[in-house]
Amino acid sequence: MTPPIDLRRSGAARRLRRLLSVVLAVVLAGTLPALVRAAPASAAAGNLIINGSFDNGSTDPWWTRLASTSTTVNAGQLRIRTSGPATKPTWDDLVGHFEFGVTAGQPYRLQFDANADVSRTLRVSVSRVDTPFTSAVDQTVALTSTMRRFTFDFTSPFGDPEAVLLFHLGAQAASTVRLDNISLTPLAIDPATDPILYWNGVLLDTYRALDLPPTASSRQAAILHAAMHDAAVSVTGVGNPYRLRVPVSYPGTMDNVVAPSLHAAIDRAAVDVLTALYPARRTSFETAHGIAVSRRPSGVNAAEAARGDTVGAAAAAANLQARANDGSDNNTAYQLDGVPGSWRPTDGKAAVSPNWGLVTPFALTSGRQFRPGLPAGATGYADLLTKPEYDAQVQEVRDLGSRTSTVRTPEQTAIAFFWANDVHPTYKPPGQLFAHTRIVSEQRKLDILANARLFGLVALALADAAIAAWDAKYQTPIDLWRPESAIGGGWQPLSHGLDGVSFSPAFPAYISGHATFAGAWEAVMQRFFGTDAIAFDATTDDPHAVAPVRQMSGFHAAAEENAMSRVYLGVHYRFDAEAGLATGRSVGAYVFANRLRP
Repeated sequence: MTPPIDLRRSGAARRLRRLLSVVLAVVLAGTLPALVRAAPASAAAGNLIINGSFDNGSTDPWWTRLASTSTTVNAGQLRIRTSGPATKPTWDDLVGHFEFGVTAGQPYRLQFDANADVSRTLRVSVSRVDTPFTSAVDQTVALTSTMRRFTFDFTSPFGDPEAVLLFHLGAQAASTVRLDNISLTPLAIDPATDPILYWNGVLLDTYRALDLPPTASSRQAAILHAAMHDAAVSVTGVGNPYRLRVPVSYPGTMDNVVAPSLHAAIDRAAVDVLTALYPARRTSFETAHGIAVSRRPSGVNAAEAARGDTVGAAAAAANLQARANDGSDNNTAYQLDGVPGSWRPTDGKAAVSPNWGLVTPFALTSGRQFRPGLPAGATGYADLLTKPEYDAQVQEVRDLGSRTSTVRTPEQTAIAFFWANDVHPTYKPPGQLFAHTRIVSEQRKLDILANARLFGLVALALADAAIAAWDAKYQTPIDLWRPESAIGGGWQPLSHGLDGVSFSPAFPAYISGHATFAGAWEAVMQRFFGTDAIAFDATTDDPHAVAPVRQMSGFHAAAEENAMSRVYLGVHYRFDAEAGLATGRSVGAYVFANRLRP
């Protein structure tokens, strides 16, 4: 058996290089006739394939591996006469076009017309030009005497500046195959086919279905997106993993070099993580996985999908295992401090996530790494209650955050509800920031790999923001009471549920979780895009929102508005918002600098 050739060093490759060098030199010297100089010297716009229509009557730059296989151009089609015999492997007899580049994570469309003088199959692949000859797409089609068009979309699982398009003609009896209109075209980014965006949408639907606190929901998002990111990094080799780069080997011959499908790897990582985190929703996630499979590019074959499943499963398992003993299941009951200024239930509900500040962070060294000082610089409850700053901030909330306020403007009321998303069934505060991340991603036309990193960074930052905020809420000398406890006398915040009953979230006020999430999100988005000046239309799930869309001038403006909304809603003081933003910004900057580096 003849081994596969190194296409870069093949005689055809060397001859083509010499030919192109000579042609280029002659053209530059101006010695070719005008008609020849005007002939196409490159692929059509957007098409990576040179001379895929054969209109110039030439077979260049197409080459054959076997001298016994002949190629001619007849009636504007490439006519290939193979020599057989049927016992040869498919890679033994090749017609190809080499040394165009493909980019990891970029979608492409391979298209060609083909027929044959006898019924036979034809294998086509876009591969690396060197060992291990990994294929980005590898499909086999059935040919008849009727010219048919074949189209395969695929997302390249690797980047290679010198890829090769191969038509495999071996393992068949001698025959004549005709090819025409061959093109390989980069496709525009389509959010509808991006598995990162798809599974983030599934996550947000899960938030809507389950009434989860922002602590747990941010943790689950970080595990999900870290696993999907690791799956993408493992398949493509682009970037650094969060937890694990799954080894991907390529044993076998040129007939059996299967690259994992990027889509399949991400899909498997996602469904495995979600099923482990929310086992009661297994059926829903299996249905979602089936939909994801149906949305994959047409060029994904079964072997690629199977290898992708293996990579994704390993990425999911590693990230789940890493969080198995992170302290998120610590249910030690909260003990009330029981003094003026300390948090107490406002609606009979127990304190939510009182031990979350002790959860092992995803990137921070500990939940207290960026712990802010106590509110108003106080040393304890008694000192705080004597501070003029405290009195002024209580009065501000009394005036602006009251259910019956006469000084809160319509704009402030709109801001209050737009950013709330506290009630069921909304996507909750982390979900809103993921939704805004998607809006900006689609606006900037990010590809799969960019989204894997961006959503991974946002998810890790939000998860650690929750840990940092809950550390400040419960693990410091002041577990600050909510404004309705501080004001008393039947005062009620604007915040209310679908039943119309006013409520305050069941955890201490300082620092604001919304503001901490907002600051972390702002810091990641600014650093990822290299600017704050990206305007976008923000959306909300809150049922009380005056308008479903607000126009944001940038990430900083959105974060500031998000933080202040809690004062207008009557559930936070201004120093809750300011300290939350500062803490969140420190968290986001740290996550961006230390995790998922490109």
